[in-house]
Amino acid sequence: MTKRIDITEDVEFTWPDDELLPITKCKCGEKFGLWDFFIGFYDEDPYVCPSCQRKLVFANNVHVYVVVEDDQTD
Repeated sequence: MTKRIDITEDVEFTWPDDELLPITKCKCGEKFGLWDFFIGFYDEDPYVCPSCQRKLVFANNVHVYVVVEDDQTD
């Protein structure tokens, strides 16, 4: 069985493009040019860092909020 370990705070990346996320710095410290290394979001097909061999995937989360004053309700 596989599991996910959140390393978001340890990597650097830019905006995703559909199903891919460009990684500009891996947890291992290796730096990449824009789109030189990218990952997808399928656990069964992770992308492997060419430096440290970590298998990486990403998840995208969207939240929508309504902004109200303290005395209002939606």
